[in-house]
Amino acid sequence: MTTAIIIIAIFVFLYFFFFRTKTADKSIVVNDEIVKDNHIDFSGAELINEDEIFSDKNGLQYKLVKKTRELPRHTYIKALLNGKYWGEIDENFSKQFEHSKFFDFNIYEVMLNNAVYSKSPFQLQQDLKIPREKLPKLLHTVLEKDDKEYEVNLHEPLFAEIKFNRKLHQDEGNEVFGTIDAVVTGYVLDFVVEHYTKKEYLIPITNTTSQTSIILDPIITKTSIPTGNVEHNGNYKRTEYFYSDHKKTYWSEWKYSKPANSSNNEGCFSTIIGVIGIILGIAFLLMILPQMAFILPFALILLLLNLIPAKIYNWIFRIIGIVILIGFIFSLFQVFNRTSNTFNPKPVVLENPKEQEMQSTPIIDTTNNVVENDTLIKHFRVWNDYDGNKYEGYIWTKKSDYSKAKHFKNSLNLEQTTLRAYDKIIYSLKENNKQYLNGVYQLFDGIIEKDQLSNVKFAELLVSFVQDIPYSVIVPDDCNPNLYDDKFIREYLSSENASCNGFQKFGINSPVEFMSNLYGDCDTRTLLLYTMLAHYGYDVALFSSEYYSHSIIGVNLPIRGIAYTYENQRYVLWETTAPNIKAGVLPKEISNLKYWRISLKSK
Repeated sequence: MTTAIIIIAIFVFLYFFFFRTKTADKSIVVNDEIVKDNHIDFSGAELINEDEIFSDKNGLQYKLVKKTRELPRHTYIKALLNGKYWGEIDENFSKQFEHSKFFDFNIYEVMLNNAVYSKSPFQLQQDLKIPREKLPKLLHTVLEKDDKEYEVNLHEPLFAEIKFNRKLHQDEGNEVFGTIDAVVTGYVLDFVVEHYTKKEYLIPITNTTSQTSIILDPIITKTSIPTGNVEHNGNYKRTEYFYSDHKKTYWSEWKYSKPANSSNNEGCFSTIIGVIGIILGIAFLLMILPQMAFILPFALILLLLNLIPAKIYNWIFRIIGIVILIGFIFSLFQVFNRTSNTFNPKPVVLENPKEQEMQSTPIIDTTNNVVENDTLIKHFRVWNDYDGNKYEGYIWTKKSDYSKAKHFKNSLNLEQTTLRAYDKIIYSLKENNKQYLNGVYQLFDGIIEKDQLSNVKFAELLVSFVQDIPYSVIVPDDCNPNLYDDKFIREYLSSENASCNGFQKFGINSPVEFMSNLYGDCDTRTLLLYTMLAHYGYDVALFSSEYYSHSIIGVNLPIRGIAYTYENQRYVLWETTAPNIKAGVLPKEISNLKYWRISLKSK
């Protein structure tokens, strides 16, 4: 019995020692939870699901996780830009300058070609025609590369060698439209994938004093770079911008914007009304000053009115008030009546019946008494110079010369797309036509011989002669206003008394054509005057402005007024499209000299 008990006790001891110990080796109890025990490497790392586990110097376990992220990459581009632009006037900025207007530009339908690429920025001398702060920070464009087109966003563009195509620039209210060519540089932003390894701790780190470095995702912030999207709600608008990752976007707050159809002269009109109000107030004060001696006795009377009963005093005060009110109304009526009489209407050129006639006369060889196979186109002109002196006489051209000049213009194979091409066109027309103007020079040669005019007076005579010819618009197609985007041409052709000469190549008449049909706009007139003044030995220049879509003449004469200085020579500027405008006088709208350039120069 005792032996049996000992044997049973031995079996129980062996069971608990061998079997229970081995079972305990296969599990660890932590906080009453059983966690399966994997293989442990006591060298400092362990494997979890066949991934390596490491321990840092603080004994914290972690594993290395492979991750990827996108990093921004800048590719710098330098290319030729061709596009269209739209701008809205910045009134606050423009008020800082007397004769300049500045616009917030929005360039669209942009094409880049002949591009070169670099990892570092290109050095480009900025063209100050558009201040850097007025340029867009992001330009959506189409990039031509390897005969393919790619849509890209050009960041922080910088412009140089800016050229506005002639006669494609137009104003409409507070807005401006046109086409632009320039050299541009900026960078294209894309993203490259980077692979990296990140520590991922098995237990969250609570000890903030640990020096273990952890790679954190970058913080995304707002930028001021627009995406190009704009939303409108009535007179309010908001703009979409990029976040710093250049992927996510956000919208700005709604801001009030000035209506696009508001008048361009609204600010000037308000100023004029204010000035008129001040003038009327001063005039009224000056008007009543002589009557102050009459008002002072009333002040003394008021002191004596205290002795009069209250009822009588009230009636006297009412009568005095009525008299003063009537006097005030009468004085205002006089001021307005006097002001209305000072209005000066704009002068208009009126043709007399004889000037409107065009005469055709056969050419007769008086020596041999033979009729030549040609005809003279004659016009009788009557005009006054700036001193009121009256001049009159015939000008004539040969019909054959008129046909030759027209054929020469139509045969010119020049596209009017660059400044140089336009200058070459008018130079070619001048050179071809100058030999056919003897019938015009004949009239002025006779005046020189008779009146012995000075250089200044004779130049005024020539310009006043051209200014006296009624204005006509010259267009390359039909005289239909709906065919043209230019605001001036469209409104002029829509007016009741519009004069138009259509289907003229380059939209210009050569000097012989002008003197034959008397149809001329700004560059037609300046080209004729340049030819005539150069013929009579003047130092003359023809000025063009793509910004103003206009042409004027400049003469090196000692005349006061607005002048353009070139190589130490002073060229006084002359408007030719309206009568009685003297040299050196330009409308404020075209008086900024930085927008003018010399197309032709005689000396």
